[in-house]
Amino acid sequence: MQQPTVREVLQLSALAAGRPAVVGGHARLDRPVRWVHVSDLVDLTDLLAGGELVLTTGAPLTGDAQATETYLRMLAGQKVAGLVVELGTFLHAAPDCLPALADSLGIPVVTLAARTRFIEVTQQVHRLIVADQYEEVEFARTTHEAFTSLNLARASTTDIVTKAAQTLGACLVLEDLSRHVLAFCAVDTSTAGLLHQWAERSRLHTPADGLEPGRPWTAVPVGVGSEQWGRLVLPGHGPHHPRARMVLERAAQSLQLHRMIQQEREALVVQALGGLLDDLVNGRIGEESEALARATSLGLRANSGYAPLCVRVPRPVGAHVLAQGEVDRRLLSSLRQAVTAAGASAIFAVRRAGTVSAVVSCPPAGADRVLRAVCTGLRERLAGKDGTDAWVAGTAAASPRLTDAARGLDEAEHVADVGLSMPEPNRLYRSTDVRLRGLVTLLREDHRVQRFAQTELGGLLDHDVRTGDDLVGLLRVHLDGGGSKTRTAQLTGLSRPTLYSRLRTVERILGVSLETAASRTSLHTALMIIDTR
Repeated sequence: MQQPTVREVLQLSALAAGRPAVVGGHARLDRPVRWVHVSDLVDLTDLLAGGELVLTTGAPLTGDAQATETYLRMLAGQKVAGLVVELGTFLHAAPDCLPALADSLGIPVVTLAARTRFIEVTQQVHRLIVADQYEEVEFARTTHEAFTSLNLARASTTDIVTKAAQTLGACLVLEDLSRHVLAFCAVDTSTAGLLHQWAERSRLHTPADGLEPGRPWTAVPVGVGSEQWGRLVLPGHGPHHPRARMVLERAAQSLQLHRMIQQEREALVVQALGGLLDDLVNGRIGEESEALARATSLGLRANSGYAPLCVRVPRPVGAHVLAQGEVDRRLLSSLRQAVTAAGASAIFAVRRAGTVSAVVSCPPAGADRVLRAVCTGLRERLAGKDGTDAWVAGTAAASPRLTDAARGLDEAEHVADVGLSMPEPNRLYRSTDVRLRGLVTLLREDHRVQRFAQTELGGLLDHDVRTGDDLVGLLRVHLDGGGSKTRTAQLTGLSRPTLYSRLRTVERILGVSLETAASRTSLHTALMIIDTR
């Protein structure tokens, strides 16, 4: 609320008629006046709340200089806005000590040369204060109604930001916690000028959580407590008055409500999509027409073909349930965004922890192109993100029928599962890429398979642990190179004598020859078993 100042009050007709003269405290004439108090009492302690303009006929100032000083110090202690003294009844002139006292105590002191009707002064000031209060209340009411209407109309984020900017008559930007612009409204300026190097400028003018006069940039947080997800920023020299704070806070509330509604809607859609995909995979929907009807009602675009797709991330041992849930939500959201960016549509579901499966609508002839575009989008969205920076995707053959493509998800999920043990993450795998490794992955939990790997490589693993050597790594390079010593020497950078010596050590520890294809196959299979575990 904007309260009138002492300077403004002195310009009112009731006081102007008394020919006011400021005798001291000139530097504090812009103090706000909260109320008017008329009194000739010498001691007003505990009778004032602060911010009052005290009107007196001069009786408290008729004593000596010490009494005058005591009176003014009492007023200073009560934090009054100022003192107005009418001359003629008790005083014909201001005491000589009054100007210096007023200056030292910082209290504006004004004398009135003519008799003044204090009741008129009180009425005019209080009417001015009440009018300002009413104006503020009316502004708050209309602002509340405006944003309430936006909420009821399910207004977009941009609509909310635009309304706030128009209400303030200033540029406004909604940024996330990484200083990325989510929405903006450029009022009386160019978009290029407003957003030029926004992140850098925003960090340079780090806004506080609240509006403080004097700050070049101001902002309010968007979100609740630890769930804060953005900021509404008034860049440059935007309005800093209390109205600006109210508008920004009301806009922030509307943005949070909009986000909550969107999240709730997204959650319901994801739940419905998961139920549909589960019904398709488990054969509870046999008719293609029923499957298409349900899928298209949830946003899938009918096409001449459909491709199964599974995206997986490694699940750390002992991962916290809440942390894993956040990883799954990020994986699902990123896959949906990547599919949309590729110009396709799909039905999605989190099948299990760390696994998101989808059936993507795309023509069979263009399935590879669409899936590659989706994986490119995943690389961009998941790069550097904790828990999802080592994803793999698996697929199976595309089908002209949605029901058949959904049944192909078992193969796609198996391929993705195998892909986690492959040396190259962040890519799409097919069954032709996994082959023997796929069989090993299927059997990896069998104790007989585990015993086979231990029998084949246990001695070499123990040797590396005791000595710090990496003979297992050397063996892996040698086997990946088809047993070629020349190729192994090139890849490892070892000299021929050193390489031959180390390979003989491997043969001695394992008790096998590396010259036969059967021996190399057994060892390579054992390495695959270890990798999958």
